[in-house]
Amino acid sequence: MKKTLIALAAVAATSASFAQSTVTLSGTVDVGLEKRWSGDATRMTANRNGTSNWTLSGAEDLGGGLKAVFQVSTSFNSDTGTVSSTDGLGNNGMFVGLTGGFGTLRAGRPVNTLYGNVLLANGTKGVSGHDANTVLGGNATVNAKTSNASSSVYVPNAVQYHSPRFGGVQVQLEYAPSESTAAGAKAGKALGVRYDGGPLSLTFVNYTGATAAATTLKAVNQFAVSYDFSVVKVLFTIRDQGGLASDSDNSWALGLTAPVGPGLVYASFNNNEQVGDDGRTIIAGYKYNLSKRTQAYVNVARRNAAWIPATVTAAGGDGTKSSTGFGFGLQHNF
Repeated sequence: MKKTLIALAAVAATSASFAQSTVTLSGTVDVGLEKRWSGDATRMTANRNGTSNWTLSGAEDLGGGLKAVFQVSTSFNSDTGTVSSTDGLGNNGMFVGLTGGFGTLRAGRPVNTLYGNVLLANGTKGVSGHDANTVLGGNATVNAKTSNASSSVYVPNAVQYHSPRFGGVQVQLEYAPSESTAAGAKAGKALGVRYDGGPLSLTFVNYTGATAAATTLKAVNQFAVSYDFSVVKVLFTIRDQGGLASDSDNSWALGLTAPVGPGLVYASFNNNEQVGDDGRTIIAGYKYNLSKRTQAYVNVARRNAAWIPATVTAAGGDGTKSSTGFGFGLQHNF
């Protein structure tokens, strides 16, 4: 259960504003055991079902239906207690904004419009190195051409606008300045359109990442659809990486979820086009709800040799063979 706290800063304010300003502390702790790759050691691992984090979020009623909102979410490795050396406070997204009848405006480091509209069977999680996040993240060539577009779940230096919903349709806009005076520097831009109505969800995003210098930059186009048949939900996302050769420009994921007992079964087949053999991953698992806030899970994945990164081979794994990973763990949300 999320714990709602009165904002400390409101202590010095009037009694009226004291009652209208709140801060919420919430988060997740996820940890488990897994076995990855051929010959790899069994290890403790974090964040394979959800992202371990602590999050502060809040709202202040400004009157007339207008509210000020903020969020600072920091992820951590629940198995070691460390935070990524390249990211610090707010590495799991942070923003401040306004929301009202006009929609919502956010500024800071919000969720990438691409990832905010991906429809996957298990979010972006799975056995380490086999997850759909890697598949849809693209390869190094893509990342160099679209620095913030396809490789980052969160976009720094960004302003986002989400319109109100009209008949289930919402328009999303994003702008991220390059913060560079170099010739040819380009700002990041995104346009997203989303429809949610009953069992059907449809999303389309056109995205171009910011660059600090002249770059041959092509847009990324992404389409996603899901339909809930009650007994099973089918999800599909496809991403076209602009500017790449036709045999390495698309990545896609087809998945399904089905309620079974007190939990959920999920499965996904993910494919990333690349020269030669495409990278393919199969992910499946079961989430067992011990309560509304606590979940046990087990997952398994198989990845073909073409999609095993060089870092795994360098660490002692066999990059010439397909590999299987499996794991189990426990997640608690507070």
